[in-house]
Amino acid sequence: MLMKFNSLATLSLFFLTSIFVTHAYGNSALFSDELKADTELVLTLQNQLNDLGMDAGSPDGVWGRRTAGAIDAFVDRFPPLTALSTAQDAIDRIQFIHDSWLKSPFDGDTRLITPPGSLFSNEVFQSDIRTLNLDCDNCSLVTFILGAGDFDADGIDEIVAPDHVRDASDIQVEIPTRTLIIDLGRDHNPRPLELYGTEEPIRRVHEREALIEDFNGDSVDDLFIAAHGLDAQPFPGEQNVLLLSSLNGPIDASLTHLPVINDMAHGAGSGDIDNDGDIDIVVMTHPGSGRYDPYLLRNDGTGNFQRELLNTLVDDPTLLQLYSGGLVINQYSSARLLDMNNDRNLDLILLRCCQNGREYSSDSHILFNKGDGTFSVTDMITLPTDRWGELTYTNDAEAIDLDGNGLIDLVLAQSTQIDNCCWRGHYIQIFMQEEEGVFVDRTAERMWPQGYELPLRNILYADDINMADLDRDGDMDMIIVSYNPVMRSRDLSTAIAHIGINVDGSGSFLPLDPRYLSNGQPYRFNGPIAGRFGPNGEAMMASFHLHGFYSPDADITYGAKFSLHRPQ
Repeated sequence: MLMKFNSLATLSLFFLTSIFVTHAYGNSALFSDELKADTELVLTLQNQLNDLGMDAGSPDGVWGRRTAGAIDAFVDRFPPLTALSTAQDAIDRIQFIHDSWLKSPFDGDTRLITPPGSLFSNEVFQSDIRTLNLDCDNCSLVTFILGAGDFDADGIDEIVAPDHVRDASDIQVEIPTRTLIIDLGRDHNPRPLELYGTEEPIRRVHEREALIEDFNGDSVDDLFIAAHGLDAQPFPGEQNVLLLSSLNGPIDASLTHLPVINDMAHGAGSGDIDNDGDIDIVVMTHPGSGRYDPYLLRNDGTGNFQRELLNTLVDDPTLLQLYSGGLVINQYSSARLLDMNNDRNLDLILLRCCQNGREYSSDSHILFNKGDGTFSVTDMITLPTDRWGELTYTNDAEAIDLDGNGLIDLVLAQSTQIDNCCWRGHYIQIFMQEEEGVFVDRTAERMWPQGYELPLRNILYADDINMADLDRDGDMDMIIVSYNPVMRSRDLSTAIAHIGINVDGSGSFLPLDPRYLSNGQPYRFNGPIAGRFGPNGEAMMASFHLHGFYSPDADITYGAKFSLHRPQ
C-alpha cells in the first residue's frame, strides 16, 4: 500500500480509532453554531489555515464546508499530542502551528541560549578574487563552505570552500574558479592544500554538493563534489569532482575514476547501497543540455565508479525519470542513503524540488532497501515538505533518533524560490517516527518559531544541516549551514538562527543567540560547519564572512575571511 502522508491522505486511514480523530465528522464538529457564527473568529481561522496551506477558500468570515474541511485537513496534517476535546483546543492548535511558521524567534517570547563568557573567533585564512587575474570587470565572489574532512591524514580537518563569480548585474559568469581546500595544519600556517602530481587547483564553475567519505578503503577521507556548471541557459553542466587519497597525498581522480560527462549534477548522497563493503554514490541531475537522468555510481572498492541509471533499481522507473519526451518530470533537489528502519540496509531518501506536474515529484519520499540495493514504491512513504507550498525545496536530510525511542527521525532543511530565479528562505522541518513507518511533523513542538522579520529576499537559503555535540553534554545539537550572515546589522530584527541547542537531551532545540555568534557585528558568521579544526584535532566550528563593500543596490565582494570558533 502506498502510504501518503499529506493534506489529503490522513493518519485516520491507519488509525480509525486514533486520538487524532474525534468522530466521524472530524474535528470541525467541535465548533458550535455560536462559534461558527462568529465572523471575526472564522475570518481569523480562514486566514491562518490558508497561510498553512489548508485551503479554507477566500477569507470572508462565513463558515462553510471549505472552512470545516480545512480544519479537518489541518488536524490530519499536524496531529496533536493529545486528542482535541474542545473547539478552543483546535483554535489554540492552529495558532500554535501558525506561530511556528510565521512568528519571529526574536520577539522576546523564545528563550535564546547565551553561554557564559564569549565565543572566541580567530580568523585563519583569507581568499581574494583579485589575485586570480580573472577576465571579468566588476565581478563579485560568492563563497560558501561545502564541508570538512581530513584529506591529508594529519588528524585535522580541511575546509572545502568553492568560489562562484557573479558580474555587476548579480548574474553568474561561466568562469571556472578554484575549489579552495584550506589546510589548517599543525604548524599554524593555514594554506591551500596541494594536490599530488599537479600544481593546479581544482577549478569548476559551480560546485553544488560535497560528499566526504573513504571511497578507496584506506581509512583516509576522500572528496566527491556534484558540480553542475553555469546555472543558466543552456545549463551545459560540467564534470564532477573526485579527490582520492594516496601515499603521497590527495590526487585529482575526476577524469580517471568517474564517468567523464557534463551532467548538470545538482545533489548527491553516499553510502553502501548494496552491502558489499564500499561507499557508493547516488547523483541527482537537473535538466541540462546533456539530458542525463539520475544515476548510481557503483564503487568497485578502490574508488573507481561505474554509472548505472538509478531508475533501474526501482520497480516503477518513472519515479526517477527526469525526462518524458520533451517534458521534465519528477525532479529532485538531492538524495540521501540512510537506514530509516534499523535493518542495516540503506534506504533511499528523495528530496523535493521543482514541481513539474507529476505526483511523484510533489513531495519528499522514503524508499526502503529490499536488502539487495533495489527499492519498491509499494511501501514508499511520502513526507509533506510543503512550507512554501509547491515552491518548497528540500536541500538536506539528517537521520537521528531524537527522542531515544529506537526509531529514526528525520531533520530536513527547506528553502523556496522567489521571482522565478532565486533560492531563498530558511526552514528546518522535523519528522518524528512515532511508530514504525509513521512519520509525524513535530517541527512546532521541537523547533523555535521560524518566521523572521527580514524580507524573504534577504534570507539566503538553508543548504545543509550538521548534527554535533556543540556544548559537550552528550546529545546532538544542530548547525544550520546557511549562507545568510547570522546578523545583517546589530539589531536582532535582521538576524537568523543558525545554531540550535538540544537543551535537555530530548531532541527539542532552542536558538543560540546570534549576537553571541557574531560578537554583535553585522555580516559575520556565514555558513557554519563543525569539524576537527583544533591544533590537536579538537572539535570546533568554522564559518566565513565575505569581505568587500556592502550597499543597498549591489554588494561587491572580493573573497572570504574564514574563522574558527570556540567558547572562552
